[in-house]
Amino acid sequence: MKKLLMLFVRGAMLLLSVAPVAAQNSVDVLNNGPQPANTTGCAVNPNCIPATWSTTSNGGADIATAISANFVFDSHGGALPTDFPTATSGQICLADTRDLTGTTLFGQIAANCQTAGGVALLLIRDSAVNAPSAIPVFTISTANGDFLRNSVGFNATTGVSNFPIRINVAKATPPSNPTGQHNCPNGQAVPAFVGAGTAKYIPNESLCLPAGAGQAVEPSMTVDPQGTIYVESIRGVPGGLDLWRWNKAADGAPNANGTLPFKYEGQPDCGIVVTTFCTTSGLAPGGGDGDVAVNSADPFNLNIPNLAVVSLAAAEVTGSHSTDRADTFSTPDPVTAGVPFDDRMWIDALDDPNHVYMEYHDFGTTSQIFVQRSNDGGQTYTNGLGTVVDAATEPSVGPPTGNIAGQIKVDRSSCTSHGNLYQVFVGPDNPTDNANNSSSFMNAAYVGVASGVSLTSPTLSFTDYKIFSCGAGSTCPSGAGLGNLFPALAVDKFGYLYAVWSDNTNIYYSFSMSQGTSWSPAIKVTQNTPQAGKSNVFPWIAADANGHVAIAWYGADQAGNSNTVPLTTNWNVYVAETVNGHAVTPVFTLSRATDHVNHTGQISTGGLLGSSDRSLADFFQIAIDPTTHLINIAYADNHAGTSVTYFTRQKKAAPGISTKGKCAGSSH
Repeated sequence: MKKLLMLFVRGAMLLLSVAPVAAQNSVDVLNNGPQPANTTGCAVNPNCIPATWSTTSNGGADIATAISANFVFDSHGGALPTDFPTATSGQICLADTRDLTGTTLFGQIAANCQTAGGVALLLIRDSAVNAPSAIPVFTISTANGDFLRNSVGFNATTGVSNFPIRINVAKATPPSNPTGQHNCPNGQAVPAFVGAGTAKYIPNESLCLPAGAGQAVEPSMTVDPQGTIYVESIRGVPGGLDLWRWNKAADGAPNANGTLPFKYEGQPDCGIVVTTFCTTSGLAPGGGDGDVAVNSADPFNLNIPNLAVVSLAAAEVTGSHSTDRADTFSTPDPVTAGVPFDDRMWIDALDDPNHVYMEYHDFGTTSQIFVQRSNDGGQTYTNGLGTVVDAATEPSVGPPTGNIAGQIKVDRSSCTSHGNLYQVFVGPDNPTDNANNSSSFMNAAYVGVASGVSLTSPTLSFTDYKIFSCGAGSTCPSGAGLGNLFPALAVDKFGYLYAVWSDNTNIYYSFSMSQGTSWSPAIKVTQNTPQAGKSNVFPWIAADANGHVAIAWYGADQAGNSNTVPLTTNWNVYVAETVNGHAVTPVFTLSRATDHVNHTGQISTGGLLGSSDRSLADFFQIAIDPTTHLINIAYADNHAGTSVTYFTRQKKAAPGISTKGKCAGSSH
């Protein structure tokens, strides 16, 4: 299982809930000790360490007075009651979640600290945690944790720090809202951020998020036929989803600097009936994975396109939809999947008012990819059913290695391929490679094709085709295989298909002119660019018009596997764009979309059981506005602490975009 996001991180179990507003506290080093370089988010000293309070600690109340004491470092992560030494009594516990080796509740670390007499716990981790406990718990970044461990230092025998520290009360300041976003909660997970922009992309902006949400990762996004942008992110089970909307008529025109005044629309998997429950308890029937999709305008509903949303809760998938541009949602259906215990669902919608397709993985033993159809806008998915992995391919991509599925796509062109379904996935090249039971032998990319789909038939029938293979017996040039979360697929307005995947070093690209039955030789998009030879992961792709294709990914400034690169590695979002995506030799232009480093350190590609840094989770998405051809990007960012969702978009559409041409499959 690659997902069930945020239940396990660094061997620790993360229990998410929305409680009181999380505060941005800070930590000072006293008695003329070494001072950190950090100068933001601090309550007292401008040179301090930002610390995020766990909203479920200390009886649900942030500290009212500062805590001054030495810290006592536990080199084992604090998983056992015996980990904290006797010197802990009356001091502040310091534990690093990178030192954990097994599955551990963060609340248990706090309990062990309290048993040893600790007065507070500082957890070193790159994203927020909720740790139910009687003592206050705070998280600090790995970079600041390394500063305490290495620069401030501690006695190797007793664990007691060389200098005392002070945990300060959070500074009470109203949240800023520089982009004019609507409906923002009073308490924010992170301070609002607006960057300077880049040559081709507007200033990056953080999307306002309730502080108690803990995090906003794995952003999905879509743009409807009228140019309305929807961005969704997950909190983790059982915290549910968060969703933002920008509609020019309802939310206002872009700001002078190009940023957008998004409206925070709350949690769509709470629905109408349980909204009060959701906002007061912090529990929602999902939050492990999420996705959004839009239909075409509904002539019987003021020409408003339907918006479908799905949310994963391990045992099932929750479905809901909105017919008023996300201002309200239908009561969630918590059992939309036909198979219990599912994983990583994706959705896409047909260009009619109400048909939506959902793909998901069997979380059991088959590794089968299921597809279901909804005819009520995504409220239920009982109108059609099919399986993607066909009998000929199953020996290669079934157990024991299995497969990793990307997003399902619907052909919305005006061509004869209209309504076709395409499902991309990666897995072993053959049964022999499959027998290795290793992610490194996920060395081939595939697509399942359902053509001639009838909306009146309950059966969806797929045939699988191989897009690309590193070669039988190969672990690909990087040695990491192709399961680097996730393969992705796009279809343009003339029925041409485009696929991308990563081997953790290169971003690969291929296109099909024959509705997925044959594919071009793979192109290394990163070759002959400044990103060549460096780590590049999490590709996503979007397409529109005739051959207009955009690919985005997280790119590092250093070489190596993303799971093991140096902790000083900096990451940015890069975009490769072409306007002739199905030419014999497509020409790509590379741009950097982030106007600041959005992450420093490692990035795990191991999914749920990954042992590296999962603070950005497992993917991000891009979408092209069909009305303007502008590229829109929603990505995860933790450069300022907690991982939250940021947004940026292209300043101007690329020249040379063609909206005319021949359908894929026709003679050229």
